[in-house]
Amino acid sequence: MEIRKAQRWTELLFLAVAWLSILACLIRTDYNFAFALFCYYLWITKETRTVSTLLMIVVGILCVADVIWLFTVGSIWTTNLKQNKVWNRLHGLHIFVFGISIINLLLKVGMLLTINYVRKSQSIEEASPLRANPA
Repeated sequence: MEIRKAQRWTELLFLAVAWLSILACLIRTDYNFAFALFCYYLWITKETRTVSTLLMIVVGILCVADVIWLFTVGSIWTTNLKQNKVWNRLHGLHIFVFGISIINLLLKVGMLLTINYVRKSQSIEEASPLRANPA
């Protein structure tokens, strides 16, 4: 895959996560929307190895947070309660948002792969902003 294609795919993945997070906000307080737009902004404004590394760290942390959320909430949201009819009526919406959260997680894994591909192709000799002024 050439570098421009990988950069474009990364942009599209950030936007896809943002759009799916809007749907997940129907029933879940979803932090992915804000982070996806922030990371998209960083991605399109700065093309440095430092920013790519920062984005990989942020997306990696978000993946860990999503896995924790999926394991903690998954068992609760997929059960029906005999005594609570209102909760049972939300079952379809819970499954929908749970599915979107899994898709978001998979998109973020793809994002990690494309960012890493772009990062590897960027110059290793690029100076970090902290090292630019050694005084």
